[in-house]
Amino acid sequence: MGLAAAGGVVIVGTVVGLVMTQTGGSSHDTTGASTSTSTSTSPSASSTSPNSAQTSSTDPSSPPPTVDGTSRPPSLPAGARKEAGLYAWVPPQGWQRVAQSGSEVHYTSPDRAQEIVANATPARGDLLAQWQQAEVGTSKGLNYRRIRLERTTFRGAPAVVWEYTVTARGRLWHVRLLGFRSGGTSYEISTWYHPDIEATALPVYDAVKKSFTPL
Repeated sequence: MGLAAAGGVVIVGTVVGLVMTQTGGSSHDTTGASTSTSTSTSPSASSTSPNSAQTSSTDPSSPPPTVDGTSRPPSLPAGARKEAGLYAWVPPQGWQRVAQSGSEVHYTSPDRAQEIVANATPARGDLLAQWQQAEVGTSKGLNYRRIRLERTTFRGAPAVVWEYTVTARGRLWHVRLLGFRSGGTSYEISTWYHPDIEATALPVYDAVKKSFTPL
């Protein structure tokens, strides 16, 4: 199934959301209207994430990442996997991997009850404003209910969080999106899961976020 990470135009390409949900006419379509330009799909529909609509190219002339003012690359947690040279993370073991593009990667649990998505795109504009615009399409999803869409912090730096529920394929999904920027790149780490497994889904998502490292 492959939820689409609708990240907001930051990760606008991911469809942050199990929907960011403008539907793209896939088997997960909840509205019947095809408005998405993203190739990724979510349980509720195939939509574009705030970031996926952007290209994921990087400037080869840019300087290497630094840590504490040095020229050393960031240290990575054990078992970390690099994605397109843009970020590294430790995905859940035993989950199905699907790479929608070089930078947008989905992992789905064996029981298909949860999906975790990460993406990276060039940073452009205000992330919160982009996600607010993306919500206009997402709200067309069946029983869409916003829980929060606001500025927050991630590791002490500015970030945006978007949380909502929506019905897709006859099931209710809880969607959590986190977007932030670093070094001219927008990053998104999102998850979709059935509300009845929240007690086990959130620790998995938190562990992935903890491991996420921009490169």
